[in-house]
Amino acid sequence: MPTPVHVRKQLIIPAAIDQRLTSIAVDSGTTPSEVVRKAVMLYILATEKKQQGLKLGFARPDQALEIEVIGL
Repeated sequence: MPTPVHVRKQLIIPAAIDQRLTSIAVDSGTTPSEVVRKAVMLYILATEKKQQGLKLGFARPDQALEIEVIGL
């Protein structure tokens, strides 16, 4: 039997987070589901890089980056 391309998950979050999520989606011209997918991918990337001894952080445009996450 082939593995499904997508899997449905249920997420229970506080109303305040849902409001922020919806606002981000509207501002980005996307859906709350897409925002959650991107957030999960960022968390996965951060976890993988932490295991490699790297840290997730924020930098000013004039600061050098070892890795830049595109598409967020």
